[in-house]
Amino acid sequence: MASLGQELKRERELRAIPLKEIANITKISIRYLQALEEDRLDILPGSFFIKGVIQAYAKAIGVEENYFLNKYHEDMLLQTYTIDKDGGKGKERLGLSITRRAKLYLAVIIIGVAAIILAVLFIHKPSAKVRKASVSPMTASAEVSTTAMNKPARNIDAAVPGPTAPLKLDLSFTAETWIQVYADRQLKVDGIKRAGEKVVCEAKQEILIHIGNAGGVDLLINGKPGKPLGAAGVVRTDIKITPENCGEFLRSAEQVKGAPAA
Repeated sequence: MASLGQELKRERELRAIPLKEIANITKISIRYLQALEEDRLDILPGSFFIKGVIQAYAKAIGVEENYFLNKYHEDMLLQTYTIDKDGGKGKERLGLSITRRAKLYLAVIIIGVAAIILAVLFIHKPSAKVRKASVSPMTASAEVSTTAMNKPARNIDAAVPGPTAPLKLDLSFTAETWIQVYADRQLKVDGIKRAGEKVVCEAKQEILIHIGNAGGVDLLINGKPGKPLGAAGVVRTDIKITPENCGEFLRSAEQVKGAPAA
């Protein structure tokens, strides 16, 4: 039975399509395409990227994408079953043993720390008689008044955090590239985009980007020009943009001023 990579390579060769042509179409490195054909999936950066490469490769040579994606999932399930069958039980027993031992150690540490805290509190706790004798009503009243006068007024508005500004990401593609975009962990964009296409994504918490051609897209973050995600042909994964760190992805005033007019 042919493997995933072998089947893809056979379909490509039947159609006489050079690997370099697929790389030009998909904007995916030849190194990754060769790794896919040789079933060396450990070279590819993560399962989400593997699926994207399989989908783009299949589409470029004109075969059914879902068939090869399903074959990939079947291979992964088979590997997981084999690992569990061969060594899963031993690992499970070892994990239980370590867990019980860790719980015992943790219980001993907690009891010891609690005993030390109680001892310190008991030793340093002054008696009620000493406290009453050392503080007269007039002194206590004066201390309370002074404290109240010197204590700064609490800024209620400053103490309550305001709502977090939402994120709006405008993507303008300048070259063909494979891309995935998640907005608040929901997949919004998945596939190959061509030069001239535009995509808008909005999120409240975070936007996550995986891209196969980092130099093939320009972006605006909340209407402000963003920095390039990378050079042409560079694969980047796990680009996370949040309301807190979005400033790190924006161009400086000098960069915006020196940028060529659109």
